[in-house]
Amino acid sequence: MRWTKPQEEFYRLDHPRKAFRAGNQIGKTWAGLRWLIDLATGQHPDQFREPPLECMIVCTSWSQAVAIHRKFHELVTADLVDLVASSNFTVKNGYGKDNPAVIFKNGSVVRMRTTGQGPEVFAGWTGHVILIDEPTDLGIYRELDRRLTRTNGKLAITFTPVNRDCRWLKEVIASGTVKEVHAKLTVENLTPIGSSSPFKLHDGTPMDQEWVDLQWANTPAAFADVVLDGAWEGKPMGAFFKTFDRGKHARSGLKLSPSKGPIRICLGVDHAAAGREYGQAAVLCQVQQWVDSEGALKEAINVIDECVAVGSATSEEFGRHIASMLRRHGLVWRDLWRAYGDIPAASRIAYKSNAELARSIARVFGMHVNNMRPRIDGAKEGRGAAGLLDTGCRYIYAGFANDLINVHPRCKLLIEALESWDITDPKYELKDCVDALRYALKDFVLPFHAQTNVSVRIG
Repeated sequence: MRWTKPQEEFYRLDHPRKAFRAGNQIGKTWAGLRWLIDLATGQHPDQFREPPLECMIVCTSWSQAVAIHRKFHELVTADLVDLVASSNFTVKNGYGKDNPAVIFKNGSVVRMRTTGQGPEVFAGWTGHVILIDEPTDLGIYRELDRRLTRTNGKLAITFTPVNRDCRWLKEVIASGTVKEVHAKLTVENLTPIGSSSPFKLHDGTPMDQEWVDLQWANTPAAFADVVLDGAWEGKPMGAFFKTFDRGKHARSGLKLSPSKGPIRICLGVDHAAAGREYGQAAVLCQVQQWVDSEGALKEAINVIDECVAVGSATSEEFGRHIASMLRRHGLVWRDLWRAYGDIPAASRIAYKSNAELARSIARVFGMHVNNMRPRIDGAKEGRGAAGLLDTGCRYIYAGFANDLINVHPRCKLLIEALESWDITDPKYELKDCVDALRYALKDFVLPFHAQTNVSVRIG
């Protein structure tokens, strides 16, 4: 393994509570795992206690945990591990969900947990070393901190300040209770110690200044400082999609050529139970994938129609609107490749869900709902869905920046939303149109999430 200057600085920072704050691609998790493993195996230069040690790696979700398990597995050589006593590792499931643990031959134990069950899951455990990967709640941190009291143990957190309120963490770092290393996205911080060249992506692209500049160009200004430089807060701004240009990206008559690759038709639906004027929205897209000259997978997206209804409209009414939208383009339901909808929405007088909407659409097309293919799946369900808001907005932002998305002029409300949506305004009246677009593109957003949010293998 070859380590960068900020990784080495974090590794050698000798303090009972420490943090590594940075944006994506800096290798925070690798550095944290290296620190924990070397303490567990007795190889750290500042070994505060000889093994065996009781250690824990804490993640926020199961999908994140599997990625951490894989990195841990890559860093640990088999000669150090008691393979019989440890949980079995698989590429698909990591070390598993059933209280996984890796037991070293020297007696040290590394347990792997998630925070989904709340702080109570850690009660009663006493340990020596804890690594928290990505931000957690103050209650979780407080409980984990107490688990180290009797052993004078050490705790580290590696994180980007996203997807959770990090004000408490900012305060404890400012107070000096937690010492931090903060690394920005610079070529120097992407270059291994002793080397004159930065690391490369898996496809061979150097992480040089041109690559760094591209990350800034393709990341919305609202949170570029946070996800790239690890800043505590993004810049205040008005319209989010500054890369959208009506004159360039809202053209009629655009057709994708089947000769370039298959054209997939995707539908995204946002529900509402309240009576907002544009509370229910559906967006219909054509998506074509191809491999460019450099071997990278690309998507061209043509948003061909929108369907909007007042939030108080019934699922029966909204389903008929969606069916009419499909028929305008000579489509029936089975012509869709994917369909995604929001989580159920309820009020005192109404209940909206994917299942209710599916039954309505099935009746319009004269089929049984159980025979509908594709199903209307949950946009916020499944692996990687937790980060769909931020990553989906970044995906669309980058699509316009690279002229890969076109919106037909008939999508008047979506175009208005793209020109004026402020991500910080929860009451923005057209936000449901943007949400529907993100849901329609979910299958293409998630690979983008993997490319932009998972740290590059350092070594």
